[in-house]
Formats: sequence, structure tokens, C-alpha cells
Amino acid sequence: MADIQLSFAMMPYDRILPLITGEVKPDGVTLDYAGMPGSIPRVFYEQIKYQRYDVSEMSMSSYLRLRPTGWPYRLLPVFHNRSFSYAGILIRTISGIRQNHPEDLKGKSFGIGDYQQSVGLWLRGILQMEYGIKPEDMVWYQERSEHFSHTGASAELGLKIPSAIKLNYARSDLGSLLTRGELDSSAPVALGASAGSGIDRSHTDISGNSEIKTLFSNPRQEAIRFFQKTGVFPPHHLTVVRESILEEHPWVAISLMEAFEESKRIAIERLRRLPPSLMCLGEYYLEEINAIFGLDPYAYGIKANAKAFDMAQNFSVQQGLTERKQPLEEMFPQEIIYREERLN
Repeated sequence: MADIQLSFAMMPYDRILPLITGEVKPDGVTLDYAGMPGSIPRVFYEQIKYQRYDVSEMSMSSYLRLRPTGWPYRLLPVFHNRSFSYAGILIRTISGIRQNHPEDLKGKSFGIGDYQQSVGLWLRGILQMEYGIKPEDMVWYQERSEHFSHTGASAELGLKIPSAIKLNYARSDLGSLLTRGELDSSAPVALGASAGSGIDRSHTDISGNSEIKTLFSNPRQEAIRFFQKTGVFPPHHLTVVRESILEEHPWVAISLMEAFEESKRIAIERLRRLPPSLMCLGEYYLEEINAIFGLDPYAYGIKANAKAFDMAQNFSVQQGLTERKQPLEEMFPQEIIYREERLN
């Protein structure tokens, strides 16, 4: 029986690379790797609007919003791009925001790449959960345009931002707005100058600007504090598979899941055997990571990510991005749920 051919768009993470190179192959499936045309922002935009790829990386926040509309993808519990993004919030100290005083963000302007993106979902949720700051307490400026953005593409499907949110569209990149004093604070942006991705603007270099600091004087320490308190390493992206393929070939979900797991196993084994030479003292850094996160910070599976996934759903409902928490069987393929029952 010939393999099923599936288009595949995903960042070449170390955990995914063996799948991309063909070292690991899903049983009965040939993945036609497309790279990430236009980088993450454009791939997600085109998935929202056109459902361009059979298998792809996808924004967690966008998925939670889109799935109730009948967006035709199921998700695999393969999570990418985890980050404590809130710990890297940037502030202009002359705006009256003090380091280590998140409450000072109230009433201030705040820049974000895309209001709907997962960075925003987690950042807003954690600020409210940990520090009592609600999204409506700030004035929001979205760097991406009103229409050429994930928020804009979702609006075409009838998904609006809550009316209580004061959302504006920035006319420049966040780095420039911070530098010129047109923003009081923002989500993390690249410190050095960087090129745009088609949706994103090129970023101004803000390194060395003494007026711009991180909200938390020690972002690393704050991130570790949150993880040790909650046990959650926030996943920003997940993996989606076209639903019509799973309806016709339910076994594809298991085949892909096993391949993703094997690809990650190989990547972890190689990292521990020979850390990247550019990561000086890498072996000691790995020891520290093991002590904090355990041997596998990027755990796959429904049960392994239940707390983080539930927190993301709660945040989405709390922020008015979704109306309700969807049952797992409305999102995950049935065969993946059955497989978890067997493994557990």
C-alpha cells in the first residue's frame, strides 16, 4: 500500500529535525516538508484563512479560538516554542513603571505583536493570575496590521476582540515605539535589529538603551519561580492535522505521534551526548536544566500537558477569546485519546 502524502510546515527545532531530514519516518506516511514560508506568522495566518498545510505547527491561542468555529483540524499533543514570555516584558522606566512592580502596568500603554497570539494569551493570563492585572487595565497597541494578522484573519471568521479591550494598531515596530516614548511597555522583542517576516515589521535595535529595561530585574529567576509554583512551562505552539485526513485514515494520528516522539528521543540523546560546541560550558547548563525541569522539558502527550493546557483554556475564556472550555474529545483525535488510556 502506497504511503499517504502530507504537506508539512514546521520550524526546524532540534526535536523535529530527524523528521525533517527523513531519519525518522512516520509509518505509512510521507511528509512533504515545506519549511516555514514567511516564517511562523505567515504560516499561521495562511492556516487560519486558507488551511494550506495538512500537518503544521500552530498557535495554541489561535487554535482554541478557531476550533469552536469548525476550523477543520485536530491537534496532536506535540507542543513547541515553550516560553515564560511574561518574564521578559519590557518597560520604559521614565514612564513610571518600576522594576519588579507589575502593578505599575495599570493604566499604561502596552505593545504586542498580535493581540490573539499565544504570547499575549499567556502574558495576560499570568499577569492577572499572579499580580491581579486585567487586560482591560492597559491600553493595547498591536504591531501587526488590522487585517494582515492572526487577529485580523480570525475577525473575518467572526471572532472579535472583547469590547472592553482598548486595542489600537501601531504605525511602527515596537522597538521604535519604545525608543521614541510612544509606548510605556511591551511584550519581549529582539534586543538587536531584526528583519521582518512579511507580517512582522523589521525591528529597531534597542540594545544599550538605558531607558528600556525588563519588568523583572531577574527574568530567569521569575520564570523559575512561576514554574516551581505551578509546574507549568507554557507551550505557545501545538501541532495540527487536517481533520478530513484523520476521518479517512484514523491510524495516521498514531503514526505521526510515534514519529514525533522518536524524533525527540534522538534529539535529546544527541544533546546529552554532545552539547553544541557554541554553548560554552553546555554540560553544566544541562545539569541545571535537569534540576529545574527534569530530563524532558518538552514533554508530549495529553496527560503530561494537562495542567498547562487547562490553564491556557482558562485564560482564553477569562480573556473573552473563547466562550467555553472545549472537551478534549472535540480537539484531539480519538485514537490519540485511546492511546493515552492504554499508556496510562
